[in-house]
Amino acid sequence: MVAIVGLDDATIEAAGALMAGEHAEARRARPALPAAFDSPEACTAALQRLRDGGHTGLVALERGRPLAVMTGTASGAGRRRHGRLPAEGFAVAPDLEDPTTALARLYGELAPELVAAGVLRHFLNHVALPPLDTALSNLGFGRHHVYASQPAAPRPRPAGVQVRVGGADDLAAVARLSLVEMQFRATPPIYSLPDPRSLEEVLDDHRALHHGGATHLLATLDGRDVGLLTIELASPAPRLCADGQPYIGPTATDPGARGRGVGRALVGAALAWAHEHGYRWVSVDFESANPLSRPFWLGNGFQPVGYGLLRILDVTGEPLGR
Repeated sequence: MVAIVGLDDATIEAAGALMAGEHAEARRARPALPAAFDSPEACTAALQRLRDGGHTGLVALERGRPLAVMTGTASGAGRRRHGRLPAEGFAVAPDLEDPTTALARLYGELAPELVAAGVLRHFLNHVALPPLDTALSNLGFGRHHVYASQPAAPRPRPAGVQVRVGGADDLAAVARLSLVEMQFRATPPIYSLPDPRSLEEVLDDHRALHHGGATHLLATLDGRDVGLLTIELASPAPRLCADGQPYIGPTATDPGARGRGVGRALVGAALAWAHEHGYRWVSVDFESANPLSRPFWLGNGFQPVGYGLLRILDVTGEPLGR
């Protein structure tokens, strides 16, 4: 019999040890995952930070043994308000062949709290382990994002494309290219929520990134800036991307320059930049429904280490059509 209890002072250390065991298992096949989460103490500390930040946490127990832990909270505002179930607050015992029952019990307890807060879009991140894919699909979650990494190393770059590190004077070009990509993500078959930011607001965001230490790489073709790749040193998913290692943020290629090696040149420059600066890994995330991003990143050597899933609830009571 599976029992559901709160993530509290009595259960948090066992939940942290569970997460560390799952992470160590995942990292055997995916060494780019951050080594820090192999430590039960680090995992317990991560869970405590989530508790302190307002996340609700639950643990599934069977005869006192923890089978799974799940945390969640409401996040964002307006149309972008959503339920956040982060990877550093979610884990399953790696020896469970089918964790569906335990996860269904946990989500069945956690989801009503999010619904009561008016949140019907639930995002869940997890490390790449095969049993989780099936179990979470059984719960109605679908893949939304892919987190991927590869070693930092120099590689040959396509001829004809020049790549440089952008400065403060290049931020207008950076914002223009970034806005092109943001608008593309709202088109079919991706259908991301339209981004309401204006060009000036995007420029302000990239100015803040630049001042905060981000590196903007710009690709030039035929004398025009046609490609962007932003290197940051903090990721939105600390359990899925190596801590303190380069993380690829906003990227874009001008539609008229696609198919001419611009993106490949930018990735090569980013991997070389990371290697030259003493880093071991480079990480990225992309939307799995994006018909350009998925084949591009996988084709350029990035290997999945974790996934972001989405479930949109329909609690109107209206029957589904047949």
